[in-house]
Amino acid sequence: MRELARTLPIRLPPLPGEALDSWLEATARRMDTALGDVLLHFGFPVRQRTGNQFRGIPADWTIFLDERLTAAVAHATGTSPEAVAAMTLAHYEGRALQLSAQGRTVTRHVLWGRGRGSRFCPDCLRSSEGRWQLSWRLGFSFACTLHRRLLADCCPHCGQVPRQRPRSGRSVPRPELCGNTPARPGGPISAGCGTDLTCASTLLLPAGHPVLAAQDRVTEIIETQTAAFGSYRTAPQPAPAVLADIRALGIRVLSDLPAAALREQIPADIAEAHLAADPAAWHLERVADRPGFMAPPRAADAAVAVTVALGILQQPGIHPAGEVLRGLLEEVREELAQISVTSIDGWGRGISPVLQSVHLAALAPSLRPSEHLRYRTTAEMPRRPARTARDIEERARKIPAMFWPSWAVRLTPPEGIYARSLAPVLAALLLIPDSRTSLEQAAGLAGDVIDGIEVSRLLQALDDLPHWPDIVTALDRLSDYLDASDVPIDYGRRRVLDYTGLLPHDRWLEICRRTGTPPGAGRRERIARSQLFRRLSGLPAESAPDDQGGLDSAEFRAMSLHLTALQTPELAHALQQEALNFLASHRIHDEPVTWQPPTALLAGLTLPGPDPAHIDLPRLHQLVRERQHPVQHAAQVLGTTVEAIRHALDEHPAPAPPLTKNTARAAGRIRQQARQAITAERFTQLYRDEHRSLQQIATLTGFSRRVLTELAKEYGIPLRDGPQDYKRCGTVERDWLVEQYVHRRRTLPDLARETGMSTANMARWAHTHNVPLRPRGGGSHNTALRVTEQAAHTPAILREALTSSFARQRLERFVAASRYATMREAAAVLGINQPTLVTQINRLERDLGQALFERVERGRAMELTPFGETVVAAASTVIIDR
Repeated sequence: MRELARTLPIRLPPLPGEALDSWLEATARRMDTALGDVLLHFGFPVRQRTGNQFRGIPADWTIFLDERLTAAVAHATGTSPEAVAAMTLAHYEGRALQLSAQGRTVTRHVLWGRGRGSRFCPDCLRSSEGRWQLSWRLGFSFACTLHRRLLADCCPHCGQVPRQRPRSGRSVPRPELCGNTPARPGGPISAGCGTDLTCASTLLLPAGHPVLAAQDRVTEIIETQTAAFGSYRTAPQPAPAVLADIRALGIRVLSDLPAAALREQIPADIAEAHLAADPAAWHLERVADRPGFMAPPRAADAAVAVTVALGILQQPGIHPAGEVLRGLLEEVREELAQISVTSIDGWGRGISPVLQSVHLAALAPSLRPSEHLRYRTTAEMPRRPARTARDIEERARKIPAMFWPSWAVRLTPPEGIYARSLAPVLAALLLIPDSRTSLEQAAGLAGDVIDGIEVSRLLQALDDLPHWPDIVTALDRLSDYLDASDVPIDYGRRRVLDYTGLLPHDRWLEICRRTGTPPGAGRRERIARSQLFRRLSGLPAESAPDDQGGLDSAEFRAMSLHLTALQTPELAHALQQEALNFLASHRIHDEPVTWQPPTALLAGLTLPGPDPAHIDLPRLHQLVRERQHPVQHAAQVLGTTVEAIRHALDEHPAPAPPLTKNTARAAGRIRQQARQAITAERFTQLYRDEHRSLQQIATLTGFSRRVLTELAKEYGIPLRDGPQDYKRCGTVERDWLVEQYVHRRRTLPDLARETGMSTANMARWAHTHNVPLRPRGGGSHNTALRVTEQAAHTPAILREALTSSFARQRLERFVAASRYATMREAAAVLGINQPTLVTQINRLERDLGQALFERVERGRAMELTPFGETVVAAASTVIIDR
């Protein structure tokens, strides 16, 4: 290995950012020594001329310095090897330029690499006594932000770019002078130019000029090696990708943007400098076939390209940047053969995904509805499809053919589109984001319920809605969630199961018996089976296997909607268990019956459909138990859609109405309650082991002997024969019976319960003691018989009104009506008809003998009479005490 050069007697430290050749020339000048002698001292090869070529050292030896020369220079000057290497263009390798494989030359068609030569700032040369900055050699250097002027491109005298080759080594260097060989067309070649470059004139820029800001931004990108501003804030990018984006946009600006449009986008001074020819730079005025493909020859050209490009990329997000780029594309459209989602591929290599997203955002208004989904134009970063066909097939297995109800309700408009028609369309559309799948293919993958033509038709209808961008966002978010999550149901498998054995007739009857549900004449069973099929398979209910057909008729759908309202929590739970048993019979043990994606994904979106979570469930349950067509009535009252009501009732069935003794349905529910309260084991223990009678069990449990008899039959427990169940239990004294039954007006069932015997037995004791029995009917009910006793404990002013078991209801409604201006308003709030309320108020006034209200007249609201105010005060205490 060659011995390192001796240290220099005089050392000159390099300036920050100085180029290697400038430093060595300054060192030679400081030592008043010819440059060639200094280079030989460091061990540089001897410069030899062969014809028109110089051999031994590269034409621009500031590009790269090998390890031996780097060590020699560092040793001789007392500078670290790292500092020496940082003064060559290799310092910017992979950030602002790309070197050849040997590292000896700059690749010119990548990142605007400049093969050789340097721009310069005359003021900087003057203040530093001819020291040259390394960054001036970069294609992205066009302005001096210290002195606020454009960099000079060439010598003002010879018109050539300085420092295209090493300076002559025969003399002490004066780096502030032009070292180029002057060349004029057809003229002689002399020894040198020698023009003082500090006297060059360039465009002076005012403070805050966009060109200066653009130069600062480019310098920041190169030095920090990354970008996280503007469009890159969400997805920071490395410096080469950002510079490639600037170059790609710069090509469009330099090659296609008309002069009139250019003048509108940048200040006039730099626009004119770009558009005007520079007589001093005649070497640079060659018109390229592809302006901007290589590094712009003039600083003004680079300044214009970078400033306009950063005007797009520095917008506060992808979509604002897309709006600005859209204007640029509109201006250059006539110059381009085609503008499409793929046309950006011809703008240059190395473009970042951020610029691709900006390009898609710019094209969004001209895209078809399906392309909005495919390219995710409403997402924070639109992108070209990246999912494979296998990825989309996997996503399809996570989607039911009929879109999840909780989502379908939110995405379906109240008018114009039926939810049952839109549900399979939404399922198919969910396969479009980030994929190259066609609408026809998506429809087939999502269950083959509809075809691509129907998907396209309803897609156009959705596109016409003002909510369309938020619908696209919702589907994009959901597709991302499905791709990243393990969905607990394999809908692909569910769609091909054999459902012919789902909910057989015997099982339906058993469920009805256990839940107190009337089984119906067969239609109700078919509805329950088709709905269970829909929940399990994710397919339309009309696709369920059914021998009778007609599942897709309007009448059947109306009946199905009605059954939704009639369903109780007990019936829903029983059908849920039946579904789990069906899955288990097909060896599916690890899946729930149904599943819904989290609706939290819809946060912040304005969607066409209502949110079922905002439905007042107690009010809904009240409404569906009051009307013949409860779902439509509830939707109207609650201001929502029928589908929202259907979904709410599917998730939260309305409890059964209060029991009455006059309907078969009530009897079924009583038997259901008895079955839950008295199991077969409990019944056996009471009846067989403890030898209790049915009447004693009835007294203990509160269920009638008739219900217990039917329950014993259901459990297969034989009842005992003979009088044991009907024997007299104890003796009833006449005086006690007269006091309780006649004077205190208690009922026979009430007395029988107290004495532990049957009502019939108590009646026989009444006959034995010659106690006349009251006739049957409402007047013999306990509530009617207790009116007189209860009246004794109320204020005297009200006693005349307590004439029946409904008197308290009349009082309550009178007190409530007293708060309103009219009977109509009061009746509406109380949920009753106005004539009914008026009749009850009239009955109170008749019983009490005085008027309670001063009736409504023109210009005057309904008011209480003084007597009415007294009655309100007294009745309020009765209502509160109750």
